[in-house]
Amino acid sequence: MSVKRLILMVGCSLFWVGCSTANKNPPFEHWNQFGSKPYLQPKIIKEGHTQVVFIRDKEGLKGPAANVFVEGYYLTSLLPDSFKAIQLCARPTRISAIYAQSAVNYTNARRLNSTQSLTEGSTQYFRLVNGSNQAIQVQELTETQAQSLLPNLKEAIGTVSRVKAIEECAQPVYVQVPVKSELKKYTLEASTVFGYAKSGPNDLTPKGREEIASIAAEITRDQESISHIAVIGYTDPVGSENSNQQLSQRRAETVRAILVQNGVVKKNILVEGRGEQELVVSDCEQKYAKDKAAREQCNLPNRRVEIVTYGMKAE
Repeated sequence: MSVKRLILMVGCSLFWVGCSTANKNPPFEHWNQFGSKPYLQPKIIKEGHTQVVFIRDKEGLKGPAANVFVEGYYLTSLLPDSFKAIQLCARPTRISAIYAQSAVNYTNARRLNSTQSLTEGSTQYFRLVNGSNQAIQVQELTETQAQSLLPNLKEAIGTVSRVKAIEECAQPVYVQVPVKSELKKYTLEASTVFGYAKSGPNDLTPKGREEIASIAAEITRDQESISHIAVIGYTDPVGSENSNQQLSQRRAETVRAILVQNGVVKKNILVEGRGEQELVVSDCEQKYAKDKAAREQCNLPNRRVEIVTYGMKAE
């Protein structure tokens, strides 16, 4: 091999090594992929959408390229004096921006966003500005503020967006949802239906039987709209708590039995004794401490059995 040929080969090798070394890890911010046209307002904003324009000018934000995310999806990377326009669904939308640095945890960074309300048929402008702790703040601009900046900006086209530019925006559908609701409440006064401190079927007064039968007839007429029935017994606070609970339970069971005798389906009836809970009048003892008769009269509303029907109402 001649000396000239050897020198030529070594020289070429050094040349290519030098070229590859010089081009290794080029600065991320030195892009030259911008559109040639200035920002133009679209003639049509699709139904259900908002025209959204992201702006980055030299004065607003210092530093390397800024990645913009919409609902956690990558949209674009903005260098100083660039913009990106897109039509998004008109609804509250999470928007965030972070510097394009390899050390950044992008999963966590995408969560550091602000929610912007996008109005259907309008154009909204958002500027990237310096925030606290080296973060990027997304700041909404007025039309006038945006138009003063846009003529000096170029469109960023150098990256591939993961956000669908024009998507079919799902419109909210309102439907009637069946909800269990109280249909009607009947209140039986225990003093009218039962003898004093009594609770069994044989202790019912004729008027009490007649009243329960009338309620049963009304319930059976509306049976299709009723999902279930609650029969709840209550007492006054006189006596022990335990005995009052048992008395209220027995009275509720008796009322259920009479309802069933009059055609109401038993499996739809729930029974509960609540004793002296949920007093209608709670100060009888204080008002009539020395007058037993007045105290008894005061406590009459507390001694009761409630029949509550429930059904499905569309709301």
